[in-house]
Amino acid sequence: MAKRGYGKSGVSADINVTPMADIMLVLLIIFMITTPLLQSGITVNLPKAKNPLDAPEADKKESVVVAVNREGRLYYGKLPITESDLYDLLVKKFSGGEINKTIFLKADNALAYGRVVEIVNNCRKAGVERIGLMADKEKE
Repeated sequence: MAKRGYGKSGVSADINVTPMADIMLVLLIIFMITTPLLQSGITVNLPKAKNPLDAPEADKKESVVVAVNREGRLYYGKLPITESDLYDLLVKKFSGGEINKTIFLKADNALAYGRVVEIVNNCRKAGVERIGLMADKEKE
């Protein structure tokens, strides 16, 4: 005759969190790998600023982002470009009667100030009205 009610059964009412922890670790690894791939443009060590303004429009697809690395090479998005090609590209882009003639400039922290001024002058000559100089927020 089988015992009823007095013995221990093999069923447990506890929650097993080990599979959930495994899934969370896999998701964390996936996000750690894919997040750097989502950056637009090239990687530049931006200068630090205490109170930079947020510019969410810089992350839009249609925004014009020009980057300058520490060697002074220009990039339009991820595409390497010369100064004369940049001038021609900006003239062509902003010659259609655009209202918002804004570009965003990402210049490396180690770049000479004079080089940044040359690029800003070249952009102004091409008809750009507003140039956003991008910076990282300084940690307090």
